Amino acid sequence: MTLSEPEINGTGTKMFKRVILSVRRGGLSGLFTSWTLLKVMVPTMILVQILKVTGLLSLMAAAGAPFMSLFQLPGESSLVLITGGLVNIYAAIAVAVNIPLTAKGMTILAIMVLIAHNLIVETAVQSQSGTPAWITLPVRIGAAIFAGLLFAWIIPESGEVLVQAGIPSGAMSWDDILIANGMSLAKIIVIIVSLMVIMELGREFGIMDRITSALSVPMKFLGMDRRTSVVTAVGLLLGLAYGAGLIIDETRRNNIGRDEILATNIFLGTNHALIEDTLIFVVVGASLAWILLGRLVVGFLVLRISMPLVLYFWKSGKVPGG
Repeated sequence: MTLSEPEINGTGTKMFKRVILSVRRGGLSGLFTSWTLLKVMVPTMILVQILKVTGLLSLMAAAGAPFMSLFQLPGESSLVLITGGLVNIYAAIAVAVNIPLTAKGMTILAIMVLIAHNLIVETAVQSQSGTPAWITLPVRIGAAIFAGLLFAWIIPESGEVLVQAGIPSGAMSWDDILIANGMSLAKIIVIIVSLMVIMELGREFGIMDRITSALSVPMKFLGMDRRTSVVTAVGLLLGLAYGAGLIIDETRRNNIGRDEILATNIFLGTNHALIEDTLIFVVVGASLAWILLGRLVVGFLVLRISMPLVLYFWKSGKVPGG
């Protein structure tokens, strides 16, 4: 059966309308998200400059230097880890772009922050999905420390050029600082809006469903149960909240057991929102390949090491909730 010319034109018009509506929805969603993030990032950037001017950042750097030296990072970067852990990756980036870092340093920090960020909120989310805080917090913090030590050792040195607010560091005037921070924010907004548009188009035309199904195959290879491989794939692409939401829904339907929930939450704790979060760090100087592969490798190792230990203590009743 062949379509007539009017039918072809009608199909094309409907397709065009779907694309336009998807782009509009994604663009508006991206702008709204960007505005929400700017309300966090701009005050954080201002705070960092205040800390610099008052000398408090130097004091923090001196206090954090012994610990951060383990990761071949400057003492000031301890503030990046603290900010990321307590708030989110966007606040952490707002700090990171205002301290002297090589590309290697930014990459190590990115991996650590992406593993252990927004711990208060995300720990609560994972608790609701069946994995208590006494598991998720130590696992994610431990994984971040392990990753920092590992990649400080294996990532090659990236030279003497320092990354500071997206431009080489040095003696910077206030105008330079404002312009540099503005450029960093603009790049992040472009990434967020673009990703939101792409994701909306993917949802509209079923591409996201196909990608998620395809990802379920490697998830099984990594040891994910067949019942949770799709859930894990969704969390990898879209974030921890999406993955946890699906886990809660599947648990209510009695489709996922406690061990499967535990494995999924441990892996998603170290690996979620791989595309969006990774690209945001890439635009400020981190390495795409090291972040993507690094998190996946660390997630796999942490899952294999932590699962037997956690199950032993949990099932033996030696911890709360056992």
